[in-house]
Formats: sequence, structure tokens, C-alpha cells
Amino acid sequence: PPEKATEIQATLEVFEKDGKRNTSSLLIEATSISPKKWCVTYKARSKVGVIDLWRICHSIGEANRYEHNERLAKPSEIHKGLADSAFTLSDLGMEFLYWPSQIVLKTQRRKSRLCYVLESRNPNPSNGEHHRVVSWVDQKTGGILLADLYNASPKPVKRFSVKGLTKKNGRWQVDEMEMRDMKSRARSRLQFHLK
Repeated sequence: PPEKATEIQATLEVFEKDGKRNTSSLLIEATSISPKKWCVTYKARSKVGVIDLWRICHSIGEANRYEHNERLAKPSEIHKGLADSAFTLSDLGMEFLYWPSQIVLKTQRRKSRLCYVLESRNPNPSNGEHHRVVSWVDQKTGGILLADLYNASPKPVKRFSVKGLTKKNGRWQVDEMEMRDMKSRARSRLQFHLK
């Protein structure tokens, strides 16, 4: 859980294959509910000026709770792109880390960092869910630097990567991350405006 309530301004850019670029402003709020429960809220202004609100509530030892506009999110909304991007609620909630099958395949360097290569397998993927995720987890920080997300196909359908890190008060913070849709070739970039 976050040590204190945090508010971060962010920009979400979607770059389509045809060269079009869509930009949304996001406000991200992280709040601690208890020592074992915290919520992260994403507020985005839609194309028509309406504010959309997504919330992921994490509880240690329990599945994530997903909300959309102050109500429990439907399963289809959990796998829908946040502000029309490639980032879904389930991706941002790192749902794959809750799957029962977690195997460390090897250690490998990524982005000049020594990482555990972790394979997460979904035992019962439903429509829209990933079947497996292979992620590169930084050994020192525990942060995910890169992840390939798969459906039934042997090739990844999406690729997540951390694009920028900033060291603040002795701690590394992500200031930019990207999700690529391997089929459509669109990419979504989330930039955090850290103070």
C-alpha cells in the first residue's frame, strides 16, 4: 500500500498504425484504505468531455476489485482499453500475478538490470483474458520492466515495457511506460508527471 495518499498527473497517448495520435489527460490517485488494502483511481476526460473513472482496489490475499464510474465493473469493461488505449484495467491491476501458476523460468538481463523471467499461466481464461504472461521482474526492486501477454497464439498479442525511470529520494519511480498491441501495431504511452 502507498505510505500516503498520492495524486499524479499523467498523459496517455495512443499512436495508431496510420499515424493518428490521440492524447488524454489522466489524474491518478492512490489511497491506502488499511495496511492490507489500497485503491488506485484513474480519471480521464473522454472525447466528448465526460470524465470517466476507473478504480482498482487491491487487498493482500484477495482478488482485485474493479470499478467503473463508481460501480462494480462488468467483466467486459475490465478487458477494455482505458481511454481507448491498449492499457486495460486488468493490465494495470496486474491480474496475472494472482493466477495460481507462477514459474520462474530463468534469470536474464533486461534494460541493464538483472531480472527474474516469470511465466504466469491463467488456468481458465475467459473471453478477452490473457492465457499467459511472461514478465521480466527486476531482482532489486521487484518492479516489472517488460511483459509479453499471450492469448491462445504462440506469439504475444501485447507487449508492455517501462520506457523511463527516475530516482527520487533514493527510490526508483516509473515515469513512462508503453503497451504495444502487436496485431494492430498501435502503441499506447503513459507518461507520469512526477513532482
